[in-house]
Amino acid sequence: MRSSSKLVVCIAAGMTLIAGVQGASAQMARISGVVVDPDGQPIPGATLTVSTPNSESFEMVKSTNKKGKVTLSFTNIEWQYQLRIEKEGYQTTTEPLDLTIGGTMRAEWTLLPVGSDAAADGGTGDGGANKAVRTFNEGVEAQRLGDLELAAQKYRAAAEIEPDLAAAHTALSAVAILQEDYETAASEAESALEIDAGDTRAMQLRFDAYRLAGDNAKASEAAKALREVGDLNQAAGRIFNEGVDAFQAGDLAAAASKFRQAVELDPEIVPAYVALAQIYLTQGVPAEAGAMADSALEREPDNVNALKLRFDAARLSGDQENAALMLDRLVELDPEWMGTVLFDHAGKLFNANQPAAAAFELEYVVKAKPELARAHFMLGMALFNTGRAEEGTVHLQKFIELSPNDPDVEIANGLLSYKQ
Repeated sequence: MRSSSKLVVCIAAGMTLIAGVQGASAQMARISGVVVDPDGQPIPGATLTVSTPNSESFEMVKSTNKKGKVTLSFTNIEWQYQLRIEKEGYQTTTEPLDLTIGGTMRAEWTLLPVGSDAAADGGTGDGGANKAVRTFNEGVEAQRLGDLELAAQKYRAAAEIEPDLAAAHTALSAVAILQEDYETAASEAESALEIDAGDTRAMQLRFDAYRLAGDNAKASEAAKALREVGDLNQAAGRIFNEGVDAFQAGDLAAAASKFRQAVELDPEIVPAYVALAQIYLTQGVPAEAGAMADSALEREPDNVNALKLRFDAARLSGDQENAALMLDRLVELDPEWMGTVLFDHAGKLFNANQPAAAAFELEYVVKAKPELARAHFMLGMALFNTGRAEEGTVHLQKFIELSPNDPDVEIANGLLSYKQ
């Protein structure tokens, strides 16, 4: 029994993790943004154009509504995106977009009026906020081209020109994260928040910087601030991705740690529970696996991957009642898996002379795939071998009906004749 139990963990759990990771990767990234003027008033009718160097044909064009709001949705989160915002009477601005799977990222963009005090020289002078904005945008372009050193120089210059430009410090923090200079990243994020306490991007960067630097106390405080503004999903998504990377590198301990951090930040990140359930199954801890699968199913009752893992966990714990509940749902939700993966495992149980365990699984297989002749044959044989001849007769007769030319029909007829 032990070897067969390990076998089903490898099949069902291994397949589930791949599906869970793919499901996370396939999630759409979204940005819910608002375009405002320097006084914080919404700007309706601003045009947002998103392009990417990864595809010449891709272009997304959206306009802000009467409240200055707009939603941008992305299906390919692996690409690099550039955003341009235009509105007659305002200076055009450009910046890169950083996307993270799961949830919706919030953003606010400020457009400076043409001819305002901030741009009194019409966009050609060298003083004040206008020069700071131009310098900042040069940093954006340098970062888009991959020159992080030049980008940092431009952002720092913009911050020196305009000390109240919180975005420059936020951008410096983001560059420092990319350069793995977490001390600088945290310091710049703190500077941005001193200027604009509501800068959620800076709050996210501060949390990541402390977390990646291993400063758990400050990371916890930064997480608390994110939790208060309800903006933990992006941070949780990044940590989940780090867990995926660790898992793919074979470091299950690090992966489990990352997945646990992700659900602590965002209890609704279902793929992290699914991944943890698989890791616990792989490590031979079905009780913990079951608890994680239950957490996933509380949030997504029809999550097929979680149902499969919960089935494995229940079966390995000897909890046949819960195992049956999971298979009942899978009969409806994934009959193909029942007729392939589960059928294959039941066959191995049958061949290993474990008729009761085989019959348990085969009864659900034939519910999902009643046309599967071999499943009826093995189920009939297993039922005969466990003293349930009346039930076994039904399935052997069904086997003969479905596959009258099968060589094992002779065996089936012999058993039926013996019973009579």
